[in-house]
Amino acid sequence: MRKISGLVSLAVLLATGLALSACHSSRNSTSTGSAPSRSTGTVAPTALAFVTNSEAGTIATYTVNNGQLSAAPTGVTDTEAASSPRWITLNGGFAYVANMGFDDVSTYTVNQGTLSAVPVSTTAPISGTSPNKIILNSAHTLAYVANLAAGDVSAYAIHSGLLGTDPVSTTVPATGYYIAGITLSPSGDHLYAVYFLSSGSSGDGYVASYTVTNGIPATKPLSTTAVTPNTNPMGIAISSSGQDIYVVNTGTGDISTYAITNGVLSTYPVTTTTPVNGSSPFIDALGPSGRTLYVANQGTGTIASYQISNGLPAATPLSTTNAIRGSAPFCVVVGVRGHFVYVTNEGGDTLASYAVTNGILSADPVRTTTAVPGSGPLWIALAS
Repeated sequence: MRKISGLVSLAVLLATGLALSACHSSRNSTSTGSAPSRSTGTVAPTALAFVTNSEAGTIATYTVNNGQLSAAPTGVTDTEAASSPRWITLNGGFAYVANMGFDDVSTYTVNQGTLSAVPVSTTAPISGTSPNKIILNSAHTLAYVANLAAGDVSAYAIHSGLLGTDPVSTTVPATGYYIAGITLSPSGDHLYAVYFLSSGSSGDGYVASYTVTNGIPATKPLSTTAVTPNTNPMGIAISSSGQDIYVVNTGTGDISTYAITNGVLSTYPVTTTTPVNGSSPFIDALGPSGRTLYVANQGTGTIASYQISNGLPAATPLSTTNAIRGSAPFCVVVGVRGHFVYVTNEGGDTLASYAVTNGILSADPVRTTTAVPGSGPLWIALAS
């Protein structure tokens, strides 16, 4: 039986009868062709991957060599199982970890690929907020934290790599809704958030845009766009041009694209991909060039790639990987050069990497790494 991951999956279970979860974003290349082979000679030989294990309460460090993760972690940092570490974001020599169980965010130092054994600072806990995602502004002077259960976004100042104890601003809570994800416009002038119903079975939701002034999001939305009923919006990403928003709908198994004008989303999607039966898409990630969109399908245990043309994803996938038994892919991260995609498989307690050629994923992983049994690997942060 698939695991139910914390508050996110519980909320989705209530809304749709499915146990699902959430993740990360990046950007890539495109085209069509035959099944790809592994890229060689153009990939940085060694990098690092930091993975949060929500059920074990740990953060594991893996080496990445030509797209392959080490068979076992090179280091493990304990955070206490009750903390339920979710999202991890890197900022040079620092790592920020959202602790859903403790309602706070911890800062760790990163020294030669090793996280400090204990946090060097931790934000003040705010009861019932359940922080779930962390993104940074381009100057890395502010961190935006999406608080799943509270339905709001908090901004924290960053001083010498450390997050302030208390937020410098917080948006007005969306009563009755959970916040599934957030993203910033390329200019940093607008912040976008996707919300889904936290109770009932309708699976309704909406996307909100917030004006950002001097790095601080407005407390109230500039605009809100209601999604089609029963779609269960969960993932959100923005095009490299900042003119389109992509929303992953777990309920209807498709991706909706909304046009953006002066920070305001169109009332209705300008396009929607064809549903893939039983796929339950959950999160999306853009390749480095912004021409390929990758989606984790928890229902089928696969990863699909969609070619983007003129800002719009193709109606059907460019490629789809073979399912890994019991995988329940949770997080999809694209390598900085776009040659590999890395995936956490929460259901199977594994990590997988796939080769990418012209936006097409290899049918099978080039490497599958077994995580600690029962660890519940969720998010990946890559450091070159």
